[in-house]
Amino acid sequence: MFKNILIPISSEFYSKAVLHRSVFLAEKFKSNISLIYIIEEKTLSQTDKISDSYRTHYDMAETKNEIISKQKQTADSIIFNDAKFYLKNKGILFDEKIEEGEFSIVIKNELIKKDYDLILMGFSNECVLNYRLLDEVDIPVWVEGQVTGDTILSICSNLAPNQKVPDLSLELSGLLDWKINMLYVVDIEDSVVVDEQGKRSEKKPERDLIFKGQSFVEEMKKRGVNIELVKGSLGKEINRAAEKINPTLIILGREQKKKGALGIPIKNVRKKIASKCKYSMLFLH
Repeated sequence: MFKNILIPISSEFYSKAVLHRSVFLAEKFKSNISLIYIIEEKTLSQTDKISDSYRTHYDMAETKNEIISKQKQTADSIIFNDAKFYLKNKGILFDEKIEEGEFSIVIKNELIKKDYDLILMGFSNECVLNYRLLDEVDIPVWVEGQVTGDTILSICSNLAPNQKVPDLSLELSGLLDWKINMLYVVDIEDSVVVDEQGKRSEKKPERDLIFKGQSFVEEMKKRGVNIELVKGSLGKEINRAAEKINPTLIILGREQKKKGALGIPIKNVRKKIASKCKYSMLFLH
């Protein structure tokens, strides 16, 4: 598990907590680390927007080159030096490089070039990143939060197949020696059942959703898992349980939530959850 870890660091946002977590995971799983510093194309394109009609293409190109040069200096003098301090001192193998482009696109291109088991990254609501990769990549994405400890909160619901989350949660709990708590959310805003192929059913009565949830809960209890069933909105129930348990890590599968309050369609569920959560999140495909 997690033998090859990719750490993308945007020129828009840098968190040392990600390097701390990478040391922890690499030591546990004997991982190799790849660091990519991404000079955001949005930053570069801003030079054109602020340019006035009196500036030549040569002037704009010079400005853009200056920005790139400064960003490379930042990567070398701060971020890569930090990585050497944290990782090399622990004898962890890692490589580093600099790319230009849009955050999610650069990462997806890197996944084509090399096999990775995990993406480990930070998250900030204040930067320009749209974090599309949370919904677009096929490997686990660990978004590092602010809470430390040794507790896992695993989320299952009527909106997901609930296959990878229980198995990986139990495996991770055993390998890290972390306590595990599981929550099954009956999402009454979006009353469908998602099958093993990730397909949504027609709308179901609430009693059917609860019956399915109770069956899952009984199965997990037989495996020795501390699990609770709740009704409500997926995001709100995750936050409510997290505030109660204060987990180090929340594990969430491929929830196919399409509707919110009043039946209004919603998008970017994972980004919305991450943006409101101070805890680390592990998003599974």
